[in-house]
Amino acid sequence: MERLDPSPHDIVDELESTLKSDYTEAPRTSLSRQGLWVGAMIAEGRGFIAAKIVGVFPENPARGLPLVRGRLLLLDAETGERLLEWPAEDPTAWRTAAATALALKHLGFKGGGVLGIIGAGVQARVHAQFLTHLFGFDEVLVASRTWEKARALASLYGGMAVERRELLSKSDVVVAATTSNEPVVEGELLKSGAYVASVGAPRPVRELDDKVKSRARCVVVDSPIAGEESDDARGVESILLSDLVRGGASCGFGDIRVYKSVGTPVLDLAAAIYIYRTLGSHGQREDQH
Repeated sequence: MERLDPSPHDIVDELESTLKSDYTEAPRTSLSRQGLWVGAMIAEGRGFIAAKIVGVFPENPARGLPLVRGRLLLLDAETGERLLEWPAEDPTAWRTAAATALALKHLGFKGGGVLGIIGAGVQARVHAQFLTHLFGFDEVLVASRTWEKARALASLYGGMAVERRELLSKSDVVVAATTSNEPVVEGELLKSGAYVASVGAPRPVRELDDKVKSRARCVVVDSPIAGEESDDARGVESILLSDLVRGGASCGFGDIRVYKSVGTPVLDLAAAIYIYRTLGSHGQREDQH
């Protein structure tokens, strides 16, 4: 398979164009059985149909494979022609980080300052890559349950591994990318004017405490069912990322700005379009190898 090094600028632009378009999403479906979880996501827009099937496969780590695996498919909406089939792992991480960047942009973040990353897994790494590229942070701090992983990620950007409470008190932008069942972002520690992006989902993952939500007063979400899927967005006023991007929607923000992602099919549609246009029409053959 041809290797694709993502362009954060181009993916964000593709996502912004897609969110501004006339798109349709099908309700997400999933099944669980004996430790297996599989979900299906479908969206149509801009002349394309994207479908993603992704699952959590418990036996994969023992076989040296990622725990989460899936496939992303792109079709021509008029003819049904298959245009692209691609492993879903990288595009899922790219579109999640791009959506965070887009939320920061439309929430008014101008760049610079301190970026704090909580977590050191795939989502944490891609967020660090995209956000440092797009916003020119002066410093990067990383906190993780595994000190060695935090230090390794921070070192890629000339940053430091620190304790979580120190990170929260110093960061202008905080990204929580964990699988924690207990809040890792404590609202009382955040700087006034801080931006928070929480991408750990769905329930029982919980990354934001109630103080974060009370200080934010309104949370930007990527999905209309975010409050049903995550306690991080439950019981607080919310506004859709697509509405924020389109302009005209209002929300009673407090002294911090919060974006909560649970994932939604239109993000996968944008990622698939980006890959297809980047590779050209030969992208449909990438799954042959």
